[in-house]
Amino acid sequence: MQVENQLFNVNLFVDKMGPVAVAFENADKDAAAGKLKKATADSVEASKKKMIAAIRGLRDPLVALETDFRTKAPLTPYLSSIQGIGSLCARTEDSAIAGQWVAAKEPLREIAQKLNDTLAVLPGPGGSGAGTSASPNRTVPVSNSSSNQNRPVSTPAASNTGGSPRLGMTAAEVLASSWGAPINKRVSNSANGATEVWTYSGNRTLYFYKGKLSNIVQ
Repeated sequence: MQVENQLFNVNLFVDKMGPVAVAFENADKDAAAGKLKKATADSVEASKKKMIAAIRGLRDPLVALETDFRTKAPLTPYLSSIQGIGSLCARTEDSAIAGQWVAAKEPLREIAQKLNDTLAVLPGPGGSGAGTSASPNRTVPVSNSSSNQNRPVSTPAASNTGGSPRLGMTAAEVLASSWGAPINKRVSNSANGATEVWTYSGNRTLYFYKGKLSNIVQ
């Protein structure tokens, strides 16, 4: 599913860009102080150009995704959650070109938050939404049988012990499931409400929106 894939790509990019951004700015300081050899300076400049090209490569699919939400009827109700990701990535490129490499990461973090918010409100397993294609290798299928649809989401946590997480579960019920406690938690706040993200080994991720499990990704 495209929203999920782009969220993964953006988070990965930010993680890799972090130490590189610091190295670039340190190199600039050394160059200004006359402490950088020409060969090293040339190598750094070449790496900067590659990074800017990579940012542009990251931007293109984000713009295409936002366009889908603008033009495809099943997705337009959710445009407000994702709107602006293309321009935010353009801000990252502008900051990088200006040599503000560390600051260039901030718009990418805003993009990740918008993608998190979008996943939280999109209907369907994994936030696949109408008219989008789910990734079979990363989104856990959820049964649509009538028995599951009629089952209250407030089922006692003990009944879920040993089973996999299911949409609608509370945090306590997920902790009692086979996935147990996450290795990392973070909260993304927006005008639509808070989205809590639990990360597990193997790129497994759970999204809670308004206290309920809204997306399951693996």
